[in-house]
Order: sequence, then structure tokens, then C-alpha cells
Amino acid sequence: MTLKADYMAERSIPDNITEESSENAFVIGISYLLMFLYVGCAIGHLPSRVHSKFSLGFAGIFVVIAALISAIGITFYMNDKLTMISAEVVPFLILAIGVDNMFLISRAEREVPAHITDIKFRVAFAMKEIGPSIFVAAFCEALAFFIGMQTDIPAL
Repeated sequence: MTLKADYMAERSIPDNITEESSENAFVIGISYLLMFLYVGCAIGHLPSRVHSKFSLGFAGIFVVIAALISAIGITFYMNDKLTMISAEVVPFLILAIGVDNMFLISRAEREVPAHITDIKFRVAFAMKEIGPSIFVAAFCEALAFFIGMQTDIPAL
């Protein structure tokens, strides 16, 4: 009977995380591209040049990605490590939440009466209808992230 021991076994988990992260980078990039195309096409009426909101989808995704980059920068500034879940799952989750809000605001704006033509009043009317729901959802999501941050589980 032979016993074989691997003296580098404690390195297997970090090595595996690094390997998985590098392999999934392409899939994450494709996922973001597909999300961008879906939002750009689904928010507005694609054949119409006037009612197409492709630029709204682009601006919304840009704001979400800029906020994510800022959050990662603050995390690095505080000398905290970036884990695989933080780098891959959380950005996609935050992007999905931001996209959901864009769909809600866009739908509320389409339900504004046609006689209101000033853009400021249309946005104000839409936000009056959907704003409280978005605020409550964002508050609950922030609270869930805060509670997850307080746990000792590294993945959370």
C-alpha cells in the first residue's frame, strides 16, 4: 500500500479560482453584450427612429457599469480583496437590477397622457407613478446587500 501526498494541496483552491475566472471572462463579456443589445432593442420601438430608446439603454448600462467600477475602486482603496463572485456575479446582478428599473421607468413614461408634451413634465409624471416602487425595491436590495456584507461567509 502506497501513500501519496501532495504538498501543494493548500494552493488548489486559489489556483482553481484563478483558472475559473480567466476561463469565464469571455462568457461574462458576451453576457454583457447580449444584455446591452436586449435592452437597446426591447426598451423602445426598434423600427421607429423617433421612439427608439436604444440610447437610453446604452446610457443606463453605462451608469450601472460606472457605479460598479466606482464601487470596486472604493473596495480596492479599503484594501479588500476582490473575489470571483464579486468580479463576476455581483456586476451581472447589479446590471440586471438597473435594467429592470429602466424598463419600469420606460413603461411608466409610455403611460403618460399624450397631451403632456414637455419632457420635464413627462418624466416627472412617470417618476411620480413609478418612483416610490423603485425606491422601496432599491432600499430592500441595499438592505439585503448590507446584511450579506455583515455575515462571515466570504462569498456573501
